[in-house]
Amino acid sequence: MSVLFQTGKYCLRKSYSYSFCKYVLLRKKSDVPRKFITFDEIVTQRRAEARRSLVVQVNSESSFDELYGYCSKYSSIKDVYHYKNSGEEHFMLIEFSSEENLQSILQSCCSHQKDLEVMAVQSPFVWFRAASVAKQKLTANGLELRVKDGNNKHSEDLLFEDLMKCQTVSEQIQMLYDKTILNDVGARLRFMVARQLEVILSSLYTNIQVLPFGSSVNGFGKMGCDLDLVLTNSLTDGMMSPSNRLVYQEKRSEGSRGPWQRHMELVGALLELRVPGATRVQRILNARVPIVKYSQELVDVDVDLCFKNMSGVYMSALLYSLGALDPAGPALAVSVRRWAAAVQLTQPHPGRWITNFPLTLMVLFFLMTQKILPTFRCLLECAGKEDVRLTEDNINCTFVRDLSRLPPHSYRPSSDDLQTLLLKFFEFYSQFDFQEHAISVIEGKPIRKPNTLPLYIVNPLEPALNVSRNVSYEECERLKMEVRNAAWHLEACLDNNRGDDWGILGLVEKKTTRGLKKLLRAGNQHRLVSVKDLFKDDEQPASATSPRKTHTDTDREGQSSGRHHRHGADDKHDKVKLKNTQTAKEVYRIRRDKLI
Repeated sequence: MSVLFQTGKYCLRKSYSYSFCKYVLLRKKSDVPRKFITFDEIVTQRRAEARRSLVVQVNSESSFDELYGYCSKYSSIKDVYHYKNSGEEHFMLIEFSSEENLQSILQSCCSHQKDLEVMAVQSPFVWFRAASVAKQKLTANGLELRVKDGNNKHSEDLLFEDLMKCQTVSEQIQMLYDKTILNDVGARLRFMVARQLEVILSSLYTNIQVLPFGSSVNGFGKMGCDLDLVLTNSLTDGMMSPSNRLVYQEKRSEGSRGPWQRHMELVGALLELRVPGATRVQRILNARVPIVKYSQELVDVDVDLCFKNMSGVYMSALLYSLGALDPAGPALAVSVRRWAAAVQLTQPHPGRWITNFPLTLMVLFFLMTQKILPTFRCLLECAGKEDVRLTEDNINCTFVRDLSRLPPHSYRPSSDDLQTLLLKFFEFYSQFDFQEHAISVIEGKPIRKPNTLPLYIVNPLEPALNVSRNVSYEECERLKMEVRNAAWHLEACLDNNRGDDWGILGLVEKKTTRGLKKLLRAGNQHRLVSVKDLFKDDEQPASATSPRKTHTDTDREGQSSGRHHRHGADDKHDKVKLKNTQTAKEVYRIRRDKLI
């Protein structure tokens, strides 16, 4: 996502990010108000791009000239993006100039041969096969790929090396955001997955819409994040007008949740039988919101599909709007999420620990206490008739969408740099009274907890719900301890003592890696941990000079010399074997990158 405000009411201060929040924006009271680009407009733009786009599997990126030359015979091409999936298969995402151009090229598509046991299906995912006759010279007329390897994640090792080269912690925070945030190709591919489902399900459901929500669209997502989709009907006032006397016969769904469970069971069967690239389909129908999970291997993304749960879409709109007001919000949230994963406060599977969504609300709540962001109540008070949103469960999701209508005193740009804000964030929660108070972005200040749960974070759209209800007492205590440790670490960085864990490296690097680095860096120092515990009993540990030799050291040297005498001089270069495979990989990586 990019492009927050149009010119006018805001002036540019400092470049922060190219991919989502491009500038810090300062308001002038004398400026003429201009329209804020809303979440709905961004989603509409992305959906329009997907409707005129096609994903083509090719042999390699060198197929660009031939593919471009072939497709340009039928339609006008706007841009071509290249990416690879985890299977090292190559794909081209082609955006045509219009939907009519895409329909022209789709008419030239064909199905598999009749002798294959495949039922033909129309989908925006196709493949480009070799020519059956002598190749015709096709060229791209000097044009080049817009993006190559657009879906690749940034290497962790290279990322840590780049972070070490930064001069300030603020530069590290911004670099971490820029290199890990979901890019344009990643966003386009996620909307292509939604478009694929729309095309295939449109024969069963009239006026169907498949809308992305969550981290893929709210501005806080990272490369490789999961894709959340909602299946819903798009009904307009014209479709339900009483002046239309002819009405479709329909099948009414009776009961509460049972009918929607059956619908999702049907969708799961269609994913297994009719959707190209859909694998590992799993139906979770007894949850509060029934979902179907699957993996789209053509795009390398895990998908969660639910039915008519529009509150998730409206929550994404809220997070997008608050993150768009100040780019410090998304940058801080990315660093906090990486820190929480490094210290294992968050886990890849659900359980008793905190998740990324409550952490994001904690960042936004902190910025509200600093008067950098407006409260949700302020957004609610400024809402107009065009902002009214009600879900199928009568949940009121009304708040102002055009944030240019907010009063000037409701928020202000931050005067602190990112390092100071991150330090203040950890200090704020290290002193927060979790036992007595709840976190509420509705009021923008701590409120009294309505119950005795260890951690209480109010859902702004459903105030009666606690989004951190699953967090146990032990995990809440660990959260308090880790925020204190993080605050101490950042305070130490103010002394400019640069080391291997300087700045946010000490926060976002996994504890196991940091521990091994300290162990390997110990050298001649006395160790509190016995090194021999890391090695197999029948192997010689790496040599380390000790202040004095013990009888055990002498015996070990004798055993080692005897072993070399039996096996010859070639064994001198044998590699040290470690008990734990993950430990061995970390040791190898650290030595390889010369981090010790």
